[in-house]
Amino acid sequence: MIDKMMARANSWVSNLLSYVGRLQMIKSTLASMKIFWSSSFLLPAKVMTECERILRRFLWGGNGSVFKQSLVKWANVCLPWQEGGLGIKRMKTWNQALLLHQIWNLLNGHSLWAHWCKLNLIRKHSFWSVPSSGSHSWSWRQILHLRSIALRHLVYSCGKGDRFSLWFYPLFHGTSIHAMYRYRAIYDAGMTGSEMVQAVIVNGQWK
Repeated sequence: MIDKMMARANSWVSNLLSYVGRLQMIKSTLASMKIFWSSSFLLPAKVMTECERILRRFLWGGNGSVFKQSLVKWANVCLPWQEGGLGIKRMKTWNQALLLHQIWNLLNGHSLWAHWCKLNLIRKHSFWSVPSSGSHSWSWRQILHLRSIALRHLVYSCGKGDRFSLWFYPLFHGTSIHAMYRYRAIYDAGMTGSEMVQAVIVNGQWK
């Protein structure tokens, strides 16, 4: 990814662009080159720093490898237009947002990848109860580590109980009842499926 971005930034066309042209090229071409990687892996900090260095040098000097003094701090450049920036997305924020979108796909089953994960990685467990340690791949573990952030942006709607688990979904202060009290609480309650939903939710309210 770094090599491809450097090659594009150092192309002969880039040297003929104005500041506005280079900004447009960053948004339309250079920044889009990292979307595939960012949506598949949590990128190492060193890689993100090097990519942003290439973008910064390209913006101010027209070349990804030649150092030139920045006219504005990169943090200010990455602010939205409304806040006085140029609207370039920070790689760390963009990377995290794309991986959170993968979590959204997992919860809603919107992709072939989501169905594969449910069959091979999640299996009979809830996504929220899958341990983040073990023999999982590095990229899958990074997605699991983002669950706490995803929880702050999710709202659940309880229906009949056929697609929803009050035991395994993180409703109890940001965690699940199963995570807090394990299977003993489920066994002692003696309730499963729609029977459990009817017992704890009445007229759309917690009982």
